[in-house]
Amino acid sequence: MEKRDAYLWLNSISGISNKTIEIIKDNIANIEDLIYLSDKEIYNFEKLNLKIKENIVKYKSLNFVDSVKDKLNKEKIEYICMEEKGYPKNLKYIHNAPSMLFYKGDISIVNKNISIAMVGSRKATSYGIGCAKSISRGLSNLGINIISGLAIGIDSYAHMGCLEGSGKTIAVLGSPVNNVLPKKNLNLSNKILEDGGLILSDYNINSRVFPSNYANRNRIISGISDGVIVVEAAKKSGALITVDFALDQGKNIFSVPGNINSYMSEGCNKIIKEGAILLNNIEDILSEYEILNKKYKENLEKCDNIDLSKESIQIIDAIKKEGVLHIDEICDNTRMEIKSVNAILSELVLRDVLIEMNNKTYSLNV
Repeated sequence: MEKRDAYLWLNSISGISNKTIEIIKDNIANIEDLIYLSDKEIYNFEKLNLKIKENIVKYKSLNFVDSVKDKLNKEKIEYICMEEKGYPKNLKYIHNAPSMLFYKGDISIVNKNISIAMVGSRKATSYGIGCAKSISRGLSNLGINIISGLAIGIDSYAHMGCLEGSGKTIAVLGSPVNNVLPKKNLNLSNKILEDGGLILSDYNINSRVFPSNYANRNRIISGISDGVIVVEAAKKSGALITVDFALDQGKNIFSVPGNINSYMSEGCNKIIKEGAILLNNIEDILSEYEILNKKYKENLEKCDNIDLSKESIQIIDAIKKEGVLHIDEICDNTRMEIKSVNAILSELVLRDVLIEMNNKTYSLNV
């Protein structure tokens, strides 16, 4: 038996967790030999409860392993164990690293380029949506992968923004890969795969979905990433669980500041006070990853070298400074009338200098 199939076999037996597998590995030199041991040898394992031993003996069959593989093949789901070469490098050494991952798509992208996770509220406001899409798109256009959890709200817009750029997006599920949740995002998951992205989970095919799954999967979102961005989060937001994991894993934490009067920004503003990097624009991220600064600056220079009117440059400079601006904020910053601003914005969008997001909110197309 191959090592990967030994992990698959154990992962398919009720009651066996990552911790259990570590105990089993302490009892045997090569995990792939476990299935060939006698019942007596298995019952002699130390620090393993009787029920687990009984289940291992019960399902100690190559036919059982083949049946699990057949189910995965029918669903076109791939699997990889933590000892294989293609397993995500960033994930391998985190606490409670998944012994196995199940996936659809191109898993090689997790070990290519920089990957940034983006998390936030399920009840996203227009401000949060605009920020998520703009930041995700901007990073994606620089070839950075965007990781999120495919949930309603900020997660969804993080994936959507990335799909509009040249990077790839990775969705980490709290359910098995053959049971994409929420169902509302099934089409989005298909688009991720069509674009060459990745859908993955550490939950085996047809596993039951428990509320605790979603907190557990957050360790993978942060674990795969090189840093985590929080866009809109209440004081007790689930997104802050990801932040806790990221801090334990030594990752950079970025936070988009919000309205001090909005409960939706309480979590973001709180973690900024506690040391998260305040995120005004993409350059705040790139300054932490110097390898990408040159490309970003080149894109800004292209924007600067376009032949534009004085008023257009004023508007671009205002957006460049803030990262994302609503048309009303542009009028306030430039002191220009909304009629003139509207006309200039339309021209700049047509010339691919700006991107129009939701509700008349604009960002640079870099």
